[in-house]
Amino acid sequence: MKHKPVPIGVVLTGVIYFGLLFYWQWDELSGEGAARDAAIFGIVLAVAHVAYVMACFQRDLPASMKQLPIIGRYAKLYGWLIFVFIAVWYCRPEKWGGYDEAVGFLLVGVLLLGFGAAAILTCFMWSGDQSSRLYALSRFVDVYPAITKPDRHVRFGEKMWTTTFVLIIYFAMTNVMLYGLSGQAMDLFSGFRSIMAGASGTIMHLGIGPIVTGSIIMQLFAGAKIIRLDLTNSEDKAMYQGVQKLLVLIMIPIESIPQTYGFLDPSEFLIDEYGLGWANFVIVAQLFAGSYLVFLLDELVSKWGIGSGMSLFIAAGVAQSTFVGTLSPLPTTAGLAYSVQNPPAGTLPMIFYMFRTATNGEMISLNGFEMILLGDATHPNAVIALVSSIIVFLVVAYAESSKLELPLTH
Repeated sequence: MKHKPVPIGVVLTGVIYFGLLFYWQWDELSGEGAARDAAIFGIVLAVAHVAYVMACFQRDLPASMKQLPIIGRYAKLYGWLIFVFIAVWYCRPEKWGGYDEAVGFLLVGVLLLGFGAAAILTCFMWSGDQSSRLYALSRFVDVYPAITKPDRHVRFGEKMWTTTFVLIIYFAMTNVMLYGLSGQAMDLFSGFRSIMAGASGTIMHLGIGPIVTGSIIMQLFAGAKIIRLDLTNSEDKAMYQGVQKLLVLIMIPIESIPQTYGFLDPSEFLIDEYGLGWANFVIVAQLFAGSYLVFLLDELVSKWGIGSGMSLFIAAGVAQSTFVGTLSPLPTTAGLAYSVQNPPAGTLPMIFYMFRTATNGEMISLNGFEMILLGDATHPNAVIALVSSIIVFLVVAYAESSKLELPLTH
């Protein structure tokens, strides 16, 4: 089927994107001084940026340029980095002579949203015989950095070593704390981080969330036939996976920014040194790096390891939480001495400590038995949590090994 450009889609996308930029900077445009200059500069840069990205999607480099060492393959990327440099230089910290209040507008509104708008505009303007308009992004998919698929049989020993190596990196990343994070930062979803293979306050804060979100969006679009790709066809499947990678790249900052501006407050030192905008950017950049590394590790496990990387990370996170919650000898509140109100955090050490140290009167008056069996807000690793986990594990293992045959009758 021959696809033709969709003028109404092009117009709507342009109106929505640039209308959003004008709405974002309306007060600045109505004012005067540095704020007005930054708003005008940002909108002009946005026009040039969108035009450049669309040209990168639609045009091939000259053959002579492609053959240049180092520059050839990634010439378009270097050109895009020039836009990044211009935006960063303009909104550099105030003490360095820049206008740092424009950090969010230039880096998010112009660069991030502009990249997404350019991709959508390219799809609407594309004409070709392929099954889906996503083929308009094929030039990006072809040069996107990816883990090479093995062209030979990978032995089981190699798979085991690869999986082990990835697990070591994953656990190391869960212990790399975010630089510049305020001590008052809170995480309302800390109890659910292990389910998404995340770790609160670390570069693994988002876990596999952006990967899962991007995958769900692509599956919904493919299932609803919004994107017409036949996943049994090798070319369509490669395009599907390539666009999914692009979507993951966009979803990482989309999930990082609300987390940073909502819960992960930067430290006062970072704000005083570089300004609030750049302090938040430092946090977002670390979250982006951690999530992108997880994305690459997931691809590495899927191609060179055992099973799925996402499943591996979820299992590792849950196993770590279970192990620590069961056996941790550290006090529940760090920095305070052991006591009946501050026993070891692990379930088994807590039981041994309470029955060995506390008297019957203390166990009754201080709700020691309730703390051991049911737990409370400060002691979540109670016996009931351990027993429930064991029961759920056994039930799931039994259900997985069961086979149910239903006779079919006419």
